[in-house]
Amino acid sequence: MTALAQLPHRRAFSLAWPAIVGNVTVPLVGLVDTAMLGHYSDATNIGAVALGATVLSAIMWLTGFLRTGTTSLVGRALGAGRDDAAVSHAQRAAMLAVAIGGGALILQWVAIPAIMSILAPAGEVRELAIQYAWIRMASVPAALLTMVVSGWFVGAGDTRRPLAIVATVNVVNLGLDVAFVGGLGWGAAGAASATAIAEWLGLALALALWWRAASSPVRAAVRRWRGRGLRSGWRRLAAMNTDLFVRTAILYAVLTFVTAYGARLGPEILAANAILMQLMLLASYGQDGYAHAAEAMVSREIGRRDVPAFHRAVAASALPAVAIGAVFSLLYLVASGPFIAVLTSLPEVTEAADEYIGWVVWLPLASSLAYLFDGVFLGSGRTRAMAVTMAESALLVFVPALLIGLEWIGDAPNHDLWRAFLLFNVARGVFLGLAYVRLTRRGAWLEGAHA
Repeated sequence: MTALAQLPHRRAFSLAWPAIVGNVTVPLVGLVDTAMLGHYSDATNIGAVALGATVLSAIMWLTGFLRTGTTSLVGRALGAGRDDAAVSHAQRAAMLAVAIGGGALILQWVAIPAIMSILAPAGEVRELAIQYAWIRMASVPAALLTMVVSGWFVGAGDTRRPLAIVATVNVVNLGLDVAFVGGLGWGAAGAASATAIAEWLGLALALALWWRAASSPVRAAVRRWRGRGLRSGWRRLAAMNTDLFVRTAILYAVLTFVTAYGARLGPEILAANAILMQLMLLASYGQDGYAHAAEAMVSREIGRRDVPAFHRAVAASALPAVAIGAVFSLLYLVASGPFIAVLTSLPEVTEAADEYIGWVVWLPLASSLAYLFDGVFLGSGRTRAMAVTMAESALLVFVPALLIGLEWIGDAPNHDLWRAFLLFNVARGVFLGLAYVRLTRRGAWLEGAHA
């Protein structure tokens, strides 16, 4: 039997396909909002949603450790046969989600206007963006708790229930978007209301699915909120979450800069960049499917302390991950026009999007290794390397590439912006790949990997 045939391709595929389908539907929230506004509103509302969603995305991205950290800790604990420890990890994450969600609701009235004053000049776009963000904030606690539940499922090797959750959220959001934006003409406020309602229904479904799937011992462990296992372990959770927070904060800062820079170039460029960013996110979520598969398999094998199986899981995920990136790039290369037409019928926005679509065409392929290694390093608990390599990519590649483009290449500023963003994503994969090689040569994958 060849080495290729020994790879767990079937296991990777069984985990990846529900994650791919579910992940692709995640940006549909933004795509549906953008499409409805693109056909039933104007560039001002599209830009307002892009800016308002930036604030909500900041919370979701920066608290993404609630999902990824839960997956890593739960997966390694289950792999080691420690069900009680897995439950304690999830409980601590749920408590943290409630605390963060409550704090966000309290601070929003001051924080959102202050952030918008930085992201956009005074005017109608800023006011609509503030209104959109305030409405969306009502769903933050639900979204954070849903992250924890989804993290448990992925860590347990179950990617089908997260698919059911996200599909429900998007179907509800689609229906309400049609009613609120297309039917009632509520614009950005209608798009925000639709998403907020959908998120709370998604949490209700997530909790119901989790309780139905939980075994009797797991349910009993959940009830022991005052147990010793719950009181301990916060230091390890804090260390992992800090690394993930730093890593995600840097990534989000780059994405926010792309949006904010576009806002300074005019409403048409802002709206066009919002559409291009949605296409980029659509591809990235699809590519994340095999990253989730790698995350789930890697965490189990690290928990079992089986390094050869760990490397086989990585290889089984890497091959299709790169292939999916190539497929998305090819799809955007031959069908970018119809994609843009679905999202907007405004001539000035369409023209701007057509001018810059070339950078988005190559992003899926260029980013494929970054997404894959994110899953590998998350599943193995090597979050410090993720933070370090993200900082290297931003400071050593994105910033210099942007400055060089603006000063010496002489393209339109938006071309310089997208070129730097493309190189940034290439660098993420390269730096994580080098870290993978170094850890493998040192035989260090099991160091500090206890569940």
